[in-house]
Amino acid sequence: MIKITELAAQKIKDVLKAQNKEDALLRLYLAGVGCSGPNFGIALEESKTDEDILDQEHGVSVIIDKKLTNYLEGAIVDYIESNDGGGFEIRTPKADNGGGCGDGCCGSCGTC
Repeated sequence: MIKITELAAQKIKDVLKAQNKEDALLRLYLAGVGCSGPNFGIALEESKTDEDILDQEHGVSVIIDKKLTNYLEGAIVDYIESNDGGGFEIRTPKADNGGGCGDGCCGSCGTC
């Protein structure tokens, strides 16, 4: 269901080790909805709930709320490096990328 690139998996494992949380789970969650659709975030959790689905990729355990499966089916967690540093990116091919304003936010449409 969720894909994690090898680089992202290694970076996640590095974070888990640095925080002495090697057994923690990576949670993908809905961080909010904007003009371009839903935005997702990641956090570390100690355990899953009955409402969660557990997935595993490259040795990283990922949990998501069952209600988010339609949005996160086929999502890819990647680690992007740049001159300014690096960070995780969540790409969601099935998420609705169009908000009430078409391609982006605008001041005149009134829905953003």
